[in-house]
This record gives sequence, structure tokens and C-alpha cells, in this order.
Amino acid sequence: MELRGKLICGVAGVFLFDLTGIPFGGLIGFVLGSLAGHYVFDKPRETAASESEFKAYQRKQGAFLYHVFALCAKMAKADGSVTRQEISHMEFLMRNQFRMNDHARAQAIRIWKQAKDSSESFDQYARAFYRDFGRERHQVVNMMDLLFAMAAADGGLHPHEETLLLRAAGIFHIGRLQFDRIKSRYYHTRNDQQPQRWNPLDPHYLILGAKPTDSMETIKKKYRALAMKWHPDKLAANGASQESLRHAKEKFQQINEAYEKIKIAKK
Repeated sequence: MELRGKLICGVAGVFLFDLTGIPFGGLIGFVLGSLAGHYVFDKPRETAASESEFKAYQRKQGAFLYHVFALCAKMAKADGSVTRQEISHMEFLMRNQFRMNDHARAQAIRIWKQAKDSSESFDQYARAFYRDFGRERHQVVNMMDLLFAMAAADGGLHPHEETLLLRAAGIFHIGRLQFDRIKSRYYHTRNDQQPQRWNPLDPHYLILGAKPTDSMETIKKKYRALAMKWHPDKLAANGASQESLRHAKEKFQQINEAYEKIKIAKK
């Protein structure tokens, strides 16, 4: 609440009305000066501050929605193709969950298409979101929930989708218990299934198709087989397209990173 104008004009009113000799002139001057200061100086400032706060809120909401539709687009494409169910889910988010008008929906569709066809990886988009909203845990958990909802939109959980969900959990610093709690909203597990403890290496084991109980020799064999399959030079020699080579380089990098992380942890 602005007070500067009221105080300055109120004090000025005290001096002016005191000079007139009117009984209680100082008090009257202060009251009238304060009112003038409120309407002339303070109220416009309060209105401007309120408008500025509202615009800042809108920008924040816009940033969150940008990340939602960009990350959901990457999730939808994780299994190779975007299904009709996934597009319908995106439309549901726009119309029912976020209540977007036609202009906002057009922007969201543009963001979706750009992210879906972008050469940037899911991890890059996830890190960008966490840089913007990492301190707002409710928004981080909300994003994790939205990603699970998108993965479940076509009725299943593709291994590539699960890989991205685990990688997102690692980037967002979401624990295993919380991860499983969100997952249980979309995928049923057996009652006798014991909850797993969160392991930061889970995404890396998943990439290599390995398990924490595997020996280093077994993991090494799986790593070599995948590295040979996804080596960009091998695919280039077989005449792969530029898009395929870009995907192969990203995959090859993830495979190498996963193996190095596991190798260091098992020393």
C-alpha cells in the first residue's frame, strides 16, 4: 500500500491551513492533503503495481504452459509416433484443464509442433523447465504428473516413455517413493509388489537394458552391443538420413554416459 503521497500532501496541508488561521486548520489540512495525495499520487502507483504483478503472474503462467506442451510433445514422440489419443489428450489439456481461448490454443499447438520436431533432446527441455521452476516444488510435481498422463494417454507405457519419465525424475530430483506414487495413478501394480528404493542410476540401467544386480561384465556386453548398434559412423556408412544420424548421435551419447556413470558407481 502506497503511503508516500498521503504523508507528503498531508504535511503540506497542515502548513497551508495553519496559515489561514482556521480553527483546527492543521487537522483539516492534514485530512484534505492526505486525500489529495491518495488520489493524485498513491492510487495511480498502487494501480500500476497491481497491473505489474498481474502481468508478471501471466508471464509465469505462460512460461509454465510453454514447458508443459514442449515436454509433453517430446513424451508423445518417445515411442516413435504421435497417436490420435495423445493429440486428443493435448486438446483436453488446452480446453478443460488450462481453459485456453482460441489464441492461446493456437500458440500451444505451435509450441507442441516445434518441440516435437526440434533437434533438442527431452533432457534439454526438462533441464530448462527445472531452471525456471525448480524452487516451486508443487509445479515440479505437477509437471511430473502431466508427463505420466501424456505417457498413459495411449493406454500403455512404452519402454522409451519409461526411460524419459525416469530421466525427468532424476532431473527434477523426485524421489522413488513419490515417483511410484504418481505412477500408481496411471498404471496398476500387483499388491504383492514391493516398492523399490530410488536409485539415481535407474535411468542409466534402463538405457542399457541392464539391472543393478547384473555383473559389470554383463553390463559391459550390453553396452558394447548397443554402442555398435547406434554408432553414428556405422549408420552413416549404411546411408542413414540426417534425422536418423541426429537421433543416433543423441542415443549413442546417452549410452556412453549411462555406461560411464554405472562403471564409476560400481568401482
